[in-house]
Amino acid sequence: MVKSRSVVSIAIVLILVAWLGYYGYSHRGDFAELTLVSPWLIVVLALISLVSYFAIAILNNVLLRALKVIMPLGESFMLSIVTGFYNLITPFRGGMAVRAVYLKKKYDFAYVNFLASLSAVYVLTFLVGSLLGIISTLLIYFQTGIFSWVLFGIFDAVFLAMLIIIFVSPQFKERKNKWLNRFIKVINGWHLIKKNGRVILVTSFVTLIQILLSSLMMWLQFRVFGLDVSFTAAVFLSAIGSLSILIGLTPGNLGVQEAIVVFSAATIGISATDSLSAALLGRAVSLVVLFVLGPIFSYVLLKRNGKNKDGKGKKGKLSNQPPQTEEERGRKSRVSRGVSGRIKKEDGRRERENEKRGNSEERKG
Repeated sequence: MVKSRSVVSIAIVLILVAWLGYYGYSHRGDFAELTLVSPWLIVVLALISLVSYFAIAILNNVLLRALKVIMPLGESFMLSIVTGFYNLITPFRGGMAVRAVYLKKKYDFAYVNFLASLSAVYVLTFLVGSLLGIISTLLIYFQTGIFSWVLFGIFDAVFLAMLIIIFVSPQFKERKNKWLNRFIKVINGWHLIKKNGRVILVTSFVTLIQILLSSLMMWLQFRVFGLDVSFTAAVFLSAIGSLSILIGLTPGNLGVQEAIVVFSAATIGISATDSLSAALLGRAVSLVVLFVLGPIFSYVLLKRNGKNKDGKGKKGKLSNQPPQTEEERGRKSRVSRGVSGRIKKEDGRRERENEKRGNSEERKG
């Protein structure tokens, strides 16, 4: 099964790369006209990318706290980068599996709870992303007169479906179809989070910030080439991208995400050459950030997971018990001394009884 998935993933990547090569060769004149008008913005893109991963870390921390797991924000940031890195080098969002295993080993975080937190992220991302898609589609129509009925219908359908999940919360039985099961698991996992209104509110707000950061990056990617694209259009393209996170057919959605951006941009009047150039620039920035920080943070987290400052549990795993306070250590020390004193007294009493018994036997003799 795993081998067949890898074959499918590789096949899709090869097809998309072939299409990219064909399109680039056929439109080489259009690409030759593009120049890096503002190359310094590439550094800004890298910094915004890091801020976006920091927002993901905050989002994950909020959900983990709701499920009784407290993780330092720095560790959560590194884990977010590592998850993105392994998503990039493995098909079908393998970084999520790495994250689940790490939380299980380090914090004894049950997989069902991990699925619940992942479900909350997906449901709220789809809700916020589809809402931004609806708003941006209408704004683009009022600004330019261009309207994409197909994408507007997709945004509406997703938005209504997420509202039903949130307020009705139906439960479904899993099916034999693995793709359908992905959506069913997301819907069913939502039940563990839905009762915590504060978590839902905070998660929705952070998700909104995250999508707006992606929109800012998209807008700047066009600006690097001097292309005048409205921020509304960038929000529209980012909203479409947020709905594709469950696809995961290729490592890091390589090629798939770019294709979605190109075809979506075409519906609002942006040429394929312009949108593809912007999308490839964003991919390049992401690759650099993840390939530089991903291996470093992987090593740091593995090293932390292998050491235990508070003592080791079974098989060298980190103990989940919190560190003892001075008061607790003092109380345990006093209890230990008291027990030790009683043992000494008992030993002394037994020695005296033995001596008396020995003297008594000597007198009798």
